[in-house]
Amino acid sequence: MGRFRIGNFDVDVSRGKISSAEGVQIVEPKVMDVLQFLYSHRGNVVSQEEIFAAVWPNSVFSPSNVQRNIALLRKALNEDSKNPQFIITHPKRGYCLELNEQTRSHCVKWPLLAFIAVTIVCLVGGWFAFATQVVKTDFSALVPVTSNEANESSQSQSNNGNYLAFVRGDNDNQHIWLKELMTGKEVQLSQHPSTYYSLGWSPDNRALAFIEKQNDVSQLAYFNLDMVTLTSLNYANVLEFKEYLVTSQQLQWTNNNQVYFIERRKHKNDTQLSTVNIETKQKQVIKASMGQDWLKLHALSPDQTQLALGYEAGQNNYRIEILNLTDNSSKTIAVIEDGIQGLSWHPSGEYLLISNTNNLLLIDRQGNSTDIEFNNYQVIRDAAFTPSGEEILMELVNIDVDILRATSATPQQYEKLVDTSSVDFLPVFSPDSTKFVFESHRFGLKQLFLYEQGKQTLIFANPNNEELFGVVWSKNGEEVITASKDKLFRIDLKSGDYQEIAHHHHSFYLREKFYNEDAILVSYRADDGVTFHPAKLDMQTLSLSPFTGQGERLACYAMALDKHDQIYFSNNKQVFRLDQDGNFAQVWHADDSDIIGLAVDEQTLSITLEQEDGYELNMLDLQSAHSEIRHIANEKGNMLINASHDNTQLLYLTEPKRKRTLVRLR
Repeated sequence: MGRFRIGNFDVDVSRGKISSAEGVQIVEPKVMDVLQFLYSHRGNVVSQEEIFAAVWPNSVFSPSNVQRNIALLRKALNEDSKNPQFIITHPKRGYCLELNEQTRSHCVKWPLLAFIAVTIVCLVGGWFAFATQVVKTDFSALVPVTSNEANESSQSQSNNGNYLAFVRGDNDNQHIWLKELMTGKEVQLSQHPSTYYSLGWSPDNRALAFIEKQNDVSQLAYFNLDMVTLTSLNYANVLEFKEYLVTSQQLQWTNNNQVYFIERRKHKNDTQLSTVNIETKQKQVIKASMGQDWLKLHALSPDQTQLALGYEAGQNNYRIEILNLTDNSSKTIAVIEDGIQGLSWHPSGEYLLISNTNNLLLIDRQGNSTDIEFNNYQVIRDAAFTPSGEEILMELVNIDVDILRATSATPQQYEKLVDTSSVDFLPVFSPDSTKFVFESHRFGLKQLFLYEQGKQTLIFANPNNEELFGVVWSKNGEEVITASKDKLFRIDLKSGDYQEIAHHHHSFYLREKFYNEDAILVSYRADDGVTFHPAKLDMQTLSLSPFTGQGERLACYAMALDKHDQIYFSNNKQVFRLDQDGNFAQVWHADDSDIIGLAVDEQTLSITLEQEDGYELNMLDLQSAHSEIRHIANEKGNMLINASHDNTQLLYLTEPKRKRTLVRLR
């Protein structure tokens, strides 16, 4: 009994939908179970005890549960409890679902011609037009969910839409909180401070699962909830993670007590979709992802038959798949750009809502997308429709990163050069090291600025607000070049004009301008998703030529050019030199620390290594092979990002400051 009609209402049991010409109501699973039981006994009076035994088996009888679900059914069927049309109350006896003879039939007995006409209208798109109308995409108000000043994250709505669970606090001083959305009442559920994330409700809204991380070990646990007093009843540990880290932003809990999550092996980048049974505590890997495909997000469909999966699949490529849980078959429905920070289903089960960095996208099963527009410049995470589809709950994140400068003479004295309330990053020194260009995301705009003698000047407004992939200087210091996924922008610093050049390659990252020809050293992501292949982009022909050594494509972490256009590149431990004949040889190796940067100036190769307490700068004389080593302590957590060509100026990025706020879009 998957579908039936009650008056003018069409009931879809599997999707939890009650539809009419006025719209679609999404009801809770238990509400649909009560309606299904009443329909199976239509015309007969059934007691509250009979309803409860059928819908809540092996539970202590509670008449309030039955009464609440009857009230929700009447609301969905748009009837007055004092003058009901369908659900009739028989005092002290129970309820009866009354249907006239025409309504009882599985199809309405319309006259033949009218039936044919309506069928034709549906076939040519009437139903699709209706479906489009009931999906709300026009919102006008953005309001906070709470008034607390602390960071709030990892929001998770209950399936009935009455409650919101979330994490409040920072680092290892967090708690799980519960908010009743109707009354605004808030209660703390967790008993001790810790690091909590990735929440997920049980289907009956009476338990909450979560990930707790202490030291280097995580565990998946849950507690049952008393929804009358809004308190946690008991704590149960389900699964401990030692070799893996749970990376999914949500836990998905099904009717058969399976909890789906995404995990990553700690010392590799392989990700996998897994599930654990709450009762048996047995874990099973459902789908493994390796190499360049990084599984990031998952979302369970309203009918619990499918999972939407979000992958990072290459440089600025994000793939959306739908996985059928019956046979584990999957289908790609869309490939998008600029990141995915959240993935959820519309209550109808026909659309996906994507948190696309600063934007919201609504994507149907055919991959067609619609922007949900609202005024925003912050990062959106975990956006999700309420069960009615009338509002969207989300987390907004403002990220602040500043640029600092220290000198080799006073490496622990930091001077703040660029200080805004947004992300300022990617500073690249000019050839004479008197100035640098950097990227800034002020007010959600991705733009390039020039810093010179304490002054910041906008040099590239990026009119289409495209994602930018690297910045290089011309060797005479008169021009700056940047790239989007399919364009190059040559910016004349004197005139302020720029030239836009389209190219047909997939996105690559600009590394350095060649000295002796009009070409740029670029890199593109390797199949393992971590390392990069170097290539030469000819600025005249726009041809892209990967570099090879001994017949193999080279893979590298860092790279640089000397004045003879010889390429130096590194993996995490070794530095190699590639000459113009395709021969390469090792020129240096690290014992313990990882290499994070290379630069070549005259006959000095500068190698930056990351250490636990800071950085090591190793300056290797390429003629004598003599090394000068400088240790740079880093007690404040700043990131060394660049250095002047003579290594006397060091540029740092501050540790990101994140302000997380929960909001609702109406």
